This record gives sequence, structure tokens and C-alpha cells, in this order.
Amino acid sequence: MLSSQLALPVTLPDDETYASYFGGEDSLEVSHLRSSFNHLNEQFQYTYLCGLGDSGKSHLLYATCVHAQELGLSSMLLSLSEVQHYGPQVLEGVDALDVVCIDDLHLIAGDEAWEKALFNFFNRFNEPGKLLLISADLLPDMLHLDLPDLESRLKWGTTLQIRSMSDDDKAQALTNRAKMRGLELSDECARFLLTRLSRDMRALLDVLDTLDHASMAAQRKLTIPFIKATLKL
Repeated sequence: MLSSQLALPVTLPDDETYASYFGGEDSLEVSHLRSSFNHLNEQFQYTYLCGLGDSGKSHLLYATCVHAQELGLSSMLLSLSEVQHYGPQVLEGVDALDVVCIDDLHLIAGDEAWEKALFNFFNRFNEPGKLLLISADLLPDMLHLDLPDLESRLKWGTTLQIRSMSDDDKAQALTNRAKMRGLELSDECARFLLTRLSRDMRALLDVLDTLDHASMAAQRKLTIPFIKATLKL
């Protein structure tokens, strides 16, 4: 039932919005997704995002759910890396929502039960007033899906290929995210984090959260010595 799905352990970061997307609000991706909401009542809106793990596609899924909530629409983000082990029954009742975002579709490629469930969900959800956003690391015909009909469905709508973030992009994204929190993170400090820690953007944002709390508690600005001491580098 839908009520049980809402208890799934998927949370929406409150600062992952279209405004904080590293490509900017004027990027092709954000412009397209905003336009999709404008045409929601006219016809089914479906977009497929293709990009590697550091491309920012997950950010866009989070941001789309946040935007849906701001518009008063019901929404859900299903991150398959988090819910795959529950089985395809997690899709039961989800078609009652207005906006559904499914992240990391490539993880279920070759799983017969999941592929059939997603194909059936796609068919149920395909109607005006609904918006579906799916992400994967490869294009549909490169996923090695066993169900040709699912591959065909995934090719509907608009496909956007997103480039991976460079180190410059990640440094800028960190400083921008810090600024949104009222935290000053210099470019020098951002690049220090990139050289000393994982370049995974999600991990870097978790570190920024840690530094934010530490800075507030100590009433200290973010400097390289303070970052070293806080993170024990």
C-alpha cells in the first residue's frame, strides 16, 4: 500500500534544489525540468537522465521532488541503491502520486521481477498530470535489459546526457552550497577538501555538513587548519 511506501528510508536534502544545481538554474537540464511542470496537465511528462555517478543527476531528482512539493504536488524519490532489496513491491500504490523520480535504474538491469514491475508501473503511470524522472549511468539500449518492452518505454520522452563534474565544478558547487548555508568556504579550502578526501560529491557534501556544525559550535571560520583539526586530517 502507498502508506507503507512513504515510510521507506529515503530522505530529501533540504538544500538540493534547482537553485543549488552545479550547472545553474539556466542549464538545459533545469530549464527542461521546470518546463515539464508547466506542461504537466497537458500530457504525461517523462525524462531520462543519463550520466555517471558524479554527474549531478541524483541532485536533479532530489530537486525535482522538492520543486513538486513547493507546487503542492505529491512526490516520491525511489533510490534503487536504497530500496532494491525490498523488491519490486515498493512500486505498489506509487502510481497514485503526481511525481515519481527513480534513481540508478541500471542497478536492476537483468532482474526479471524488477524489470516487469517497472514496465507495468510505467504503463499505469502514463497519463496527463503525471511526471516521471528516471536516471541511470547508461543509455537505455546500453543497460543490457532482458525485457525489450521496458527498453522501448525508457526511450520515450526526452533523454538528457549529463557530463561528469570536473574538480572545478565540484569546488564551485561546495562554495555555493556553503554560501547557501551562510557559511564562507574559500576556494582554497574547497580545493583542499578535494585533494585530501573522496571526490564523490555526496561524500563531500556530508563533510560540508560536518564542518558547518563544527564551525557553528566553535564559532570559528573555515580555514585549512580548522578543517584539518575537525576532520583529523
